[in-house]
Amino acid sequence: MNSKTAEEILAHPRFAEARRAHIDALVGLFADNRFVTRLMIDSSTIMLRALLVGFHVSHDEDDRTTWATLGQIQNVLVERGLASARRVEDLVARFRQVGYVVSVESPSDIRVRILKPTEQLLAHDRDHLAVYHRFLHDLYPDRGYDWALRQDPRVHFEIRKAMFLALDKATVFTRHQPIMTFLTRNAGYCAFLLVAQAALSRYPREQSFGSIADRLGVSRTHIRNIFVDAEAAGFVSCEGKPGSPVEIMQPLWQDYDNFLADMQAGQDAIAQAAFATLRADCGADHPA
Repeated sequence: MNSKTAEEILAHPRFAEARRAHIDALVGLFADNRFVTRLMIDSSTIMLRALLVGFHVSHDEDDRTTWATLGQIQNVLVERGLASARRVEDLVARFRQVGYVVSVESPSDIRVRILKPTEQLLAHDRDHLAVYHRFLHDLYPDRGYDWALRQDPRVHFEIRKAMFLALDKATVFTRHQPIMTFLTRNAGYCAFLLVAQAALSRYPREQSFGSIADRLGVSRTHIRNIFVDAEAAGFVSCEGKPGSPVEIMQPLWQDYDNFLADMQAGQDAIAQAAFATLRADCGADHPA
C-alpha cells in the first residue's frame, strides 16, 4: 500500500478535526504527569526513547550495528543534529537513574554493555506512538491504524523495527525550524501544545505562564523566556486574548500544520512497511 504524502494529509477534509483531537490526546499523555512529561521534554529525549525501543526490537547478536550501545545511540542522534554526544550521555544516565533503561552485558561480548528499555518506557512509547496513529486512523480508517485503539504490543514492536530501518523518515520533523524552536527547548513543545489546545478548545481554559509552568513542572521564568523568544521571532504574541498570555500567530499555525502533515507522512510510510511485514508473516489481510 502506497504511503500518503504530506500534501494529501494536509488537504484531507478532516485534517483540522484530527489535529484538534491529536493535540488533546498528546496533552492528555503528559499534562499533570511528571513521569510522562520527562519522556517528552524535548526532541532529543523523545527520539532517544523511540530509538531505544527500535534498537531493542531490532537487536541481532550477529550484527553489532543493531546493538544499543551508548556509542551507537550517540552516533544516530549526533549525526542528525538532535543532540550532542555529551547530551546523549547525560540523558541515558538520567534514564537509567529513574528506571527507564537498564544496562546489561551482551551475551556475545561481556565487554559490551547494551541499553535495554524497561517495561515502563515501552508502555509509554506504545502510548505515544498510538496517539500519532490515532490521528492517521481518524483520516484513513482502512489503513491498519485500528491497532492504536487497542495498542497491540506486537504491532508496536514491528513499527519500531521498521522505524529503525528508516530513520530519515522518522526524523523529518527536524526540517521544520519554527516548531523545532519549541522542540529543542526544555518543555517547549509541551508548552506550545497547552497553548494550542486552549486556542482550539470549545471551552477555552485560562492560561498563564504560571499555570503552564505548574502543569509541566518547570519554572515560570523558563516558560516566559520560551514565549518571549518565540514572540521575538514572530511566532506568537504575548499580549493575546484575555485570559491567555500567549496567542499563536497565523504563520506558526501554518508551520505547525505543515510539520504535523510531514511527520505523519513519515509515520505512514514506516507503518505501512511494518503492516506489510506483518501480513507476510501472518498471511493475513490485516496487519494485526
